[in-house]
Amino acid sequence: MHELNFIDDNFDLKHASEYQLSIQVGLDGFSFCILDIIRKKLLVIRHIPLIVGKLQFLSKKIEAIFDQEDMLNTSYQTITITYSTNRATLIPKVYSDSELYNRVTELTNEINKNEEISVNELPGFNQQLIFSYPKELMLLLNRKFTEFHFVHKSIPFLTSGVRQRDARENTVLINFEKKYVRIIAIKGMNIDLYNSFYFKNESDFLYYTLNICHNLQIDPERDEILIGGYVADDSAYIRQLKKYISNIKFLKPSTDFDYGTLFQKVQKHQFVSLLNTHLCV
Repeated sequence: MHELNFIDDNFDLKHASEYQLSIQVGLDGFSFCILDIIRKKLLVIRHIPLIVGKLQFLSKKIEAIFDQEDMLNTSYQTITITYSTNRATLIPKVYSDSELYNRVTELTNEINKNEEISVNELPGFNQQLIFSYPKELMLLLNRKFTEFHFVHKSIPFLTSGVRQRDARENTVLINFEKKYVRIIAIKGMNIDLYNSFYFKNESDFLYYTLNICHNLQIDPERDEILIGGYVADDSAYIRQLKKYISNIKFLKPSTDFDYGTLFQKVQKHQFVSLLNTHLCV
């Protein structure tokens, strides 16, 4: 994903108290958008690709961006930060013991002493998401902002999928990151699968996706696949998938906002989690 920087002519930093700032951060990049929540309009969207080999270097990269971006150094009405990582695990909501969270995280992912654990409930589902993040990142965010919401990137992505799915029994959500895909399978109103898979080419992607559809008895003619993230709508991944699955759609940003002309040339499904972060506030 290349660098993007769109700023609407109506953007005025003096009116930041009327705006919502949404930030998305992960090893693959740093993005943010600013929404005018009174006039219901997208004013700013910015994406900065990152090359970060190890997690411990992420906070320094982010701090350098904060130092350079005036728009990130003022007070907004609300601030929401989504963290992108594949080191996340779904468990039933009935479990609410912090020691259990630690044990589950240690069993499913390699966690080091410089990381902490956060838990997000999934709106509308009886499940919650456990994920880890660098301590230094949270220290940085607390220095920059007095108050903010901190959620996993899956939360706005899942919220978008639930709102946009057809009246079908089964839906598969696929979110493309740079090196992996996150796949969420919804059957009725239950999440039957939540997992991430590294891929290098179309064959890898098809192997994981079609095997999941087969094992979960997803009907290639009747059920649907909704796609978001860093993939072009005419890419080889999508063309290959359409050979096997009929009903493929791309997720869209919320219709609550006007995205103006500045965003027309961008494939909006690539930023759907960022643009729909306001749904999670």
